[in-house]
Amino acid sequence: MSLQISDAVIWQETSGGISLYHAETGDFRTLNETGSRIWALVASDGEREPIVSKLSHEFAGDNIAVSVRILKDVQEFLGSMIEQGLIEERPA
Repeated sequence: MSLQISDAVIWQETSGGISLYHAETGDFRTLNETGSRIWALVASDGEREPIVSKLSHEFAGDNIAVSVRILKDVQEFLGSMIEQGLIEERPA
């Protein structure tokens, strides 16, 4: 499954993170540094595995426990974004 930012979402990088506006619901939010990094990776990579791999490489190094935590956190973030209609998951 590939990930894609919903066509209904307008977003931009700001000094405080990434700001999102969902045009259909009127919801507005600013993602923190971690959420912004995941969002940017969704925009550039569109696949869960490369996103987790890049974040694990950046933040965990060889620490397996940290890599497992990153996987869990990324899955939770993506699940929340999909549930809210901000990110869509489509067959590859």
